[in-house]
Amino acid sequence: MRMDFRTNGCDERGIYYGETERILVFLNSHESLDDIHKTITHEVIHYCLDHHEMIDPIDEDQEERLIFQMAWAIESLI
Repeated sequence: MRMDFRTNGCDERGIYYGETERILVFLNSHESLDDIHKTITHEVIHYCLDHHEMIDPIDEDQEERLIFQMAWAIESLI
């Protein structure tokens, strides 16, 4: 996995490219360092899911929902 940071060029916060195993994080789309950290975590989870051998593969929408649920799991446990 390779991660690059950009200061402009996209309205996205971050993108994971599975074919090249590269993550791009667009700094101009963030409000704080904590916000950047959350995007990095989100994109790294995409990488991990891409390399996990699942019995039933999931589509992009299912993957996004799974990552969202993981990000908020601690809140639902409190």
